[in-house]
Amino acid sequence: MSPRARNVLLVLIALVMAFGIGAAWQFTAARAARAHFTDANTRLEAASRDLAFERLESALALATIAVQLGNFERGRQLASDFFTGLQEQAPNAPAAAQASLQELLQSRDAIITQLSRSEPGSGLELSRMLVRYRQALGRDAAGLTAPTDTARD
Repeated sequence: MSPRARNVLLVLIALVMAFGIGAAWQFTAARAARAHFTDANTRLEAASRDLAFERLESALALATIAVQLGNFERGRQLASDFFTGLQEQAPNAPAAAQASLQELLQSRDAIITQLSRSEPGSGLELSRMLVRYRQALGRDAAGLTAPTDTARD
C-alpha cells in the first residue's frame, strides 16, 4: 500500500471514529433528555391531578360558605360544579379514595334538592361532605370534624 493510500485510509478511519464517538455522545445525551422529559411529564400530570382535586375542594368549601351566609342559590351552583367536576375526576383519584368519592357522588341529588329548597340543614350537610372529601383523599382534616346533630351541653 502506498503511503498516500495509507494516509487516506487513516484519515477515513479517524473520521469514522470521530463520527462514532460523536454519535454515541449525542445518543447518550438524547436518552438522558428523554428520561428527564418523561420524569417531568409524570410530575406535571400528578400536579395537574392534584390541582384538579384542590379546585374541587375549593368549590365545595365555597358552596359551604355561601350556604352558611344564606346564599343558597350560589351554594347550589357551586355544589353542582363540585359534583360535575368530581364525576369527571373520580377515575383519576387514588384507588383508596374511589369508594368514598362514589358515596359523595351518590348524595348529589339530595344535596342539590336541599339547596334548591333553601333548607337550613344543607349547610351542615355540605360541611360534612367537605370533611369526608378531605379524608377520602388522605388530606389532613385537623381541626375539621364532621358536625353532628347532637346538642352540646
